[in-house]
Amino acid sequence: MKRSFRTLLAATTFLATLAQANAGNGNFALNGGLINFTAPSEWPVIMQMSEGNPQVIAFQVKDPADTGTGEASRVSVTTRKIDDAQAFQQFVNTSLEKARQTPGYEHQTKSDSNTLRYTGLNAKTKYAYRENYFYKNGVAVQLRCVHPLLKETTSAWLNAFEQGCDQIATSLQK
Repeated sequence: MKRSFRTLLAATTFLATLAQANAGNGNFALNGGLINFTAPSEWPVIMQMSEGNPQVIAFQVKDPADTGTGEASRVSVTTRKIDDAQAFQQFVNTSLEKARQTPGYEHQTKSDSNTLRYTGLNAKTKYAYRENYFYKNGVAVQLRCVHPLLKETTSAWLNAFEQGCDQIATSLQK
């Protein structure tokens, strides 16, 4: 058991080092390079799982308004290797159903055909969610951008957050 823990610790340390190295240039890859994207370099990676199925990279996006609140904004890119477009549709449907199960779920009319926007409760705090879905190289991809709705959050921060999410979405489509 101790050996397994040491192996896990070494692997986690390696992935954290790799994530930090990638964060400097904002370029990321999942699924052996089948999925590549860029993210704002000032967004630190807080989790990276780049082996197995699914794979994920998650970023923390610091909002000065959340200091001391226990709330946090985050962005994640999750991938799942799938067989075909039908499996992709099932991936999307499962994700949409999970979103609808969010306590306090409210669909936002601002959504377009490629973007699901909704709000929901995380404990007692209302959060805004944005999800985009892509099918590329036999891989289903979900981009999820989440932030608490805090009175002190500035419009400049919200614009920068949206631009960062747009950056990732655009790079995932290339």
